[in-house]
Amino acid sequence: MATLTFEVLSRFQTAADANKLLYAPIADKLTYNHTRLYTAECSGDESAARAYLRGVLVDPISQKVEEDGKPALTGELFCISYEIKKGALDLEKEAIMTNYAGRQGLPFTLRALTITQNIYIFGEGDKEALIERFCKDVCNPAIHTWSVR
Repeated sequence: MATLTFEVLSRFQTAADANKLLYAPIADKLTYNHTRLYTAECSGDESAARAYLRGVLVDPISQKVEEDGKPALTGELFCISYEIKKGALDLEKEAIMTNYAGRQGLPFTLRALTITQNIYIFGEGDKEALIERFCKDVCNPAIHTWSVR
């Protein structure tokens, strides 16, 4: 069984004002960037699985992808990684899995797929207080699980 990762981000995305993520603005001058991390568990032909997933997950014109497992962005104050809880409706995951199920004769099996949203926060400030504030405003405990690095 192979684990494949694809962290996808826009080629044209620039750091935006992080206050856009909060319910009430803060004085700190922070910016953010957003990526999606797809983690797939596959068996069978790994190169075919990688090619299929790249074709489904990445628009080669407007997006770039990191597949080495390292973060796509660096220099952040912190990064919030959140995903939909198991059992909650994840429309993007359902669409990908439906696409996979509709294909015939693929030389691999897609056993599991996890989609994680990564929000990279850049700037300076009271890191612990900012983490608490951003997690409170970005993540919904009813439907999300999250971690911070």
